[in-house]
Amino acid sequence: MWYQQRAGLQVLKIKVFIITVLLSVFTLLQSAPAWANPVKTPNVQIQLISEISNIQPQTPFWVGFNFKIRPGWHTYWRNPGDSGAAFKVNWKLPNGFTASDIIYPYPEKFPIGPLMNYGYKNEVTLLSKITPGKIAAGSLVEIQASAEWLVCEKECIPEQASLSLKLPTGATSNINTTWTKVFEQTRQNIPKSSPWKAQVNINGETLNLQLQAPELKGTHNQIQEISFFPDEDGWINNAAPQLVSFNDNGLILQLQRGNRSDINKVSGVLVVREKLDTPVNQAFNIEAPVSTQPIQSTQASTPLPQVLLLAFIGGIVLNLMPCVFPILSIKALGIARKSQGSIQEVRLQALSFMAGVLVSFGVVAGTLLILRSLGEQIGWGFQLQSPVFVTLMAYLMFAVGLSLSGVFIFGAALMGVGQSLVSRSGYLGEFFTGIFATLIATPCTAPFMATAIGVALTQPPLIAIAIFEVLGFGLALPYVVICFTPGLQRILPKPGAWMETFSQVLAFPMYAATAWLIWILTLQAGTNGLAAALAGLVLIGFAAWFHQKTRLAKVLWQRLGTIGALVVVGFALTLAQIPNNTTNTTNTVASNPSQNSLINWQPYTLVRLTELRQAKKPVFVNFSAAWCVSCLVNEQVALNQPDTIAAFKSKGVTLLKADWTNRNPEITKALESFGRSGVPLYVLYSATNSDKPIILPQSLSVSEVVNTLQRI
Repeated sequence: MWYQQRAGLQVLKIKVFIITVLLSVFTLLQSAPAWANPVKTPNVQIQLISEISNIQPQTPFWVGFNFKIRPGWHTYWRNPGDSGAAFKVNWKLPNGFTASDIIYPYPEKFPIGPLMNYGYKNEVTLLSKITPGKIAAGSLVEIQASAEWLVCEKECIPEQASLSLKLPTGATSNINTTWTKVFEQTRQNIPKSSPWKAQVNINGETLNLQLQAPELKGTHNQIQEISFFPDEDGWINNAAPQLVSFNDNGLILQLQRGNRSDINKVSGVLVVREKLDTPVNQAFNIEAPVSTQPIQSTQASTPLPQVLLLAFIGGIVLNLMPCVFPILSIKALGIARKSQGSIQEVRLQALSFMAGVLVSFGVVAGTLLILRSLGEQIGWGFQLQSPVFVTLMAYLMFAVGLSLSGVFIFGAALMGVGQSLVSRSGYLGEFFTGIFATLIATPCTAPFMATAIGVALTQPPLIAIAIFEVLGFGLALPYVVICFTPGLQRILPKPGAWMETFSQVLAFPMYAATAWLIWILTLQAGTNGLAAALAGLVLIGFAAWFHQKTRLAKVLWQRLGTIGALVVVGFALTLAQIPNNTTNTTNTVASNPSQNSLINWQPYTLVRLTELRQAKKPVFVNFSAAWCVSCLVNEQVALNQPDTIAAFKSKGVTLLKADWTNRNPEITKALESFGRSGVPLYVLYSATNSDKPIILPQSLSVSEVVNTLQRI
């Protein structure tokens, strides 16, 4: 867990601090060094240097502590990071002289195991401005400084020096040409004031730093790397990867939050590495207040009419996705029954179905928005990450299958053969069929739909719900159009004995869906969850049989049958809680190698992706879930094919699978960085870090994947 990792880091920091103190005490026990300039130690040569060769009274000038550091060793920035110690100086100046705080050039990163430190290697100069007081003309002024620093390789050694610099006074100041280039180079590395307004948005364990710099849009190919160095420890997790994304307002740097809870502002140095003829670094001082307003995602600039159109088309296409096939089977039977009903009743029932779809989409959208506002990292299909929900869906699918098989009558006006289309319960049956259609559609993400949902989750609640409602309208529209078109109804086959057989045949997609849900549950909750769910299915079957057996008996037996069936179903529902308490924490990718027998997927982590990209290796990331039917279809028809695998191997692509079957905040954040809230998502990174990742379509083919690989 993140808090255990933080506790471990704190212990490691304490150990480093204790060792540093002990070594410092040991060093102080040695004889104090004499005043000298420069001073050489086994690991560092330090010299107090001046930009001018003589001093003017009351005219400020610059001095610097020039370090030449032993190869492989490093010293530290003002915030040393997870361990280490900053440079310290104690001035001894003539009367009336003052010295400014140390001015640091931008640092670089030094990873030490699980820690990250900030500092310098090879050579660095730390600046300070000296302001003279009144001095006599022709006098010789001596500036003294006692300096302390920590220098580290694998081990750390505290060192110190007493430095002295003598400068004559004069009527004018002359440049000390010996150190001109050193001061010029150091000034180039001093962070400049940022020309951009910045703000920070904290979302759970993520700290998003937004630079309002619209002029940066479209420059991502020129930027090789962006790094943020905080002024204070605890604001961010120093060792965590820093993710950059661009939008119309500028750029967003996604940082992992540190252990500080009192964050009112964040300041530090932002280093931008540009890919020009030769890489060039620019550093800026950043100070950003913490804002409660959410930062716009890269998709937020999409015009609302375009988003609504995408949602509408996505809803229509959703009817063709594999996960909706079972409900289409039931609707096909319903349309056949309606061929002999009155036009008015057929249309009213179609509107009831649409109402069920719209209400359920509104509930899903509202629940999703509320949970996300509370800090939950969830997206489209989030309910299927709950073992309890998966178990209940399996029960429902099984019960519908039993009803279609004739074991018992469930929703007679909707699915029972020979029932009147004008009965009032027909409207209620259609309404709940609309709800059922929404529930069963959530494992799929249709083309056009992902962008619409991704935008919806960044908008105010009313706009977000409107987008979801348009999506539901698209899902329900084809069925409503058929019911409102008499010409289409007249070509449908007439009701007859064939409908009973057809109804029984349609039970088997329900049983197949049940088996699929039980398989998902096994991945989520292991064999204990599987045993509980299977026991629940047996009880559901018994309750259906017992209810049907007593339905035509005497009144007493009818009541006993109803009560008994409800008791048994209630017990089955209590069993549905067991999988939630036995969630399988084993990585789904690793525990089910047979699912993709031809592909050796590596589990996705942000750290692993960062390592591969820093090593300049091409990477293909498959954001998937066991409950996502579209994902499984794509893997079988496009990814798990010899031609595709050969293309991956020829390009040297590392294959990562981000398995979202169970809740995973890291994967959720990765999806959000691409403006998505659900799976599938397929992302191809080239070997060149500056290239923009390629996002593949949600419906894959072998040729699509192979052609995309040829682009890197």
